[in-house]
Amino acid sequence: MGQTTKSNLSLVGVVILLCALLIGMGMLLGPGSVLAVDLSAQQAAEESAPPAAAEKASAPADEALVVTEQVERVATRVNLRSLQPVTRTVPVGLDTQNAVDSKACTFVPIYVDGTFGGYSYLVDNTAYLSIPDFCGMISEECTTTQQDAQTIRYTAAGAPIEITVGADSFTANGRYIALAHRTLALDGKLLVELSALQRVFGATVAYDSETASVTVDSSTKQLIEDGEAYYNSHELYWLSRIIYAEANGQPFDGMIGVGNVVLNRVASSRFPNSVEAVVFEPGQFTPVDNGTIYNTPSSEAVRAAQLCLEGVNTVGNSLFFLNPSIADASWFNSALTYYTTIGGHAFYI
Repeated sequence: MGQTTKSNLSLVGVVILLCALLIGMGMLLGPGSVLAVDLSAQQAAEESAPPAAAEKASAPADEALVVTEQVERVATRVNLRSLQPVTRTVPVGLDTQNAVDSKACTFVPIYVDGTFGGYSYLVDNTAYLSIPDFCGMISEECTTTQQDAQTIRYTAAGAPIEITVGADSFTANGRYIALAHRTLALDGKLLVELSALQRVFGATVAYDSETASVTVDSSTKQLIEDGEAYYNSHELYWLSRIIYAEANGQPFDGMIGVGNVVLNRVASSRFPNSVEAVVFEPGQFTPVDNGTIYNTPSSEAVRAAQLCLEGVNTVGNSLFFLNPSIADASWFNSALTYYTTIGGHAFYI
């Protein structure tokens, strides 16, 4: 009995000593400092191993942390500070064996709920990740259902997702997701900006400048509402038709602009409060007078309408547009504020 008590006391003493050491390290380092790391040696080691393998070599596993909650928090924080972004040159494309080009990018560590999850690709100050990698980090199922040289289709968190190389949008759960930066094919993966993945899966993504890492909070995750429930079918029906009738053959941004004008009018007290009523307001849209409003819209016009309903905007608060090559713009220029020109259409507020 006495011997057991002594052993327990010894164990407690070791734990307390370890706590003191780790807390002292934290105080010594300060809030803005980073543990010294030989980046050249780290990079050399990581060049021969995938990012996940390099992490395993440089950071202790969670189960190796000291048992007490206080020590675990301190040890995790110290571990966070010990990892630095690493720049590598990776092949361009989905087929790495036949890649003829390469690109330098920075690998930035990602911590999911405080635990290391992998690396994101930092290109031109934008963090990217593949759908399967992100799903793995937030514990969501993901399978590749179809793939060709340019497009990959997944089933992730039970929802269909389709992404194309170099695209400025992709579909997820029947929704169109606009991208500020086009998709990239690097290192044999199809990469999407992390901000878009946050929108699809709901997990909160943020950059931690103190640790030069990305943090993900998976407790907020919730799959984006499906398109059938989100898009009002009646609004989509008329919005896609007016876009097609007015802007077929115009640049895609111009098609979105026409849809923006219609939705801006719906939101304005100066116009009717529904898409259909705005479209059919007397004397406003030529396609209503000549009957082309009833033509079946192209898939591109439908996509433009969906992106408008998602909040994509190319013409600000514009309420009017016209083609100055076929219509008199004198009243527009005298009574309205010019905003921009896209293709053959000038837009006014």
